Amino acid sequence: MFDKASNTKKQGDIGLGVAISYFVQQGITVSIPLTDSQDYDLIVDDGGLKRVQIKTTSNKSESGGYEVGLRVLGGNRSWNGVAKVFDNTKVDYLFVLTEEGDKYLIPADKIESKNSIVVGKNKWNEYKIGR
Repeated sequence: MFDKASNTKKQGDIGLGVAISYFVQQGITVSIPLTDSQDYDLIVDDGGLKRVQIKTTSNKSESGGYEVGLRVLGGNRSWNGVAKVFDNTKVDYLFVLTEEGDKYLIPADKIESKNSIVVGKNKWNEYKIGR
């Protein structure tokens, strides 16, 4: 899935495109924020506005699933040595795209971890939305 991505920024662009495609195919209106300084990547309107953060992963875990890093280490800002951890109150959904093309749409309030989760073959499978 990410073989054409020359860096993690490009990998994130693929994730954004796949997420937009998914929501549009579901008949859901998608809006893209004007800047990248907020905690979410998309706003979707399925009868109510929802904030969606998108994460991509190619990191296999020891369990055979994919580890999804939830922290932001600098982003488009210069690295100051402080990681921004995941805050499940600042988004409504986490959209995950794995290297194999598996997609997950996880309600943020179900995520307790601040740093990472592992998808595939575990409790997150109920939120798998396809490949």
